Amino acid sequence: MTKHNSYYPILKTLSVLLLLVVMISCENNITVVNSLTVDETTPIESSFDVDMDYTDSGRLVMIMHTPEANRYPTEEEYMEMPKGMNMVFYDSIGNEKSDLSSEYAISFVTKKIMEARINVVATGAEGDKLFTELLIWDQVKKTIYTDAPVRVVKKDGKTLYGDGLVSDETFTDYKITHPRGKFDLGDDEEDESSENIDENKSTENKTSNTKVNSGTENKGNNNSEEEDEFGDFDEY
Repeated sequence: MTKHNSYYPILKTLSVLLLLVVMISCENNITVVNSLTVDETTPIESSFDVDMDYTDSGRLVMIMHTPEANRYPTEEEYMEMPKGMNMVFYDSIGNEKSDLSSEYAISFVTKKIMEARINVVATGAEGDKLFTELLIWDQVKKTIYTDAPVRVVKKDGKTLYGDGLVSDETFTDYKITHPRGKFDLGDDEEDESSENIDENKSTENKTSNTKVNSGTENKGNNNSEEEDEFGDFDEY
């Protein structure tokens, strides 16, 4: 009995140590589990002063620069650019074709859709400029569109207003879906309208003169008939 009792303190100490090891191990496991639980409000990746290239079948389509990009691990993964971005589009031979900038942007990775917001400015290949507060770029359909109010300043200085716009992704071929405001006719159209008005007036005057002349001729014919019927008045 005495021999067995001599091992009791040792066994007790070992039990305590084993319990501590188990507790520490459990605590570590909880820490690991907690670290794997992602906070969707916290980005899992942040990058700064970023340049991203977009290609299509190996051809460079666009280069986007942003001062800051944060990637979030939500069900619909997205990348936020809180300090805005600038995109430059290129044609088939690598020349700059158009550009787009905004003060905020968000890109949905799976859907391949990017939204540019706040002071959005797009410049087309022909020099037309688009101003709006929201513009959506669909990379699959290769279109940009918006339902927000838009203002387009054309290269010749004319300004167009409307609600909504649909365009190709380089803002070369676009259409304002709900135009509004006053539209000024171009000089050529005004000249053409003036020519049409002058031509119409000339035609009206010509028609009026024809009627007058026709009436005079008829009156002369009547006098000749009267002279034939009653003879020459000078003979009386």
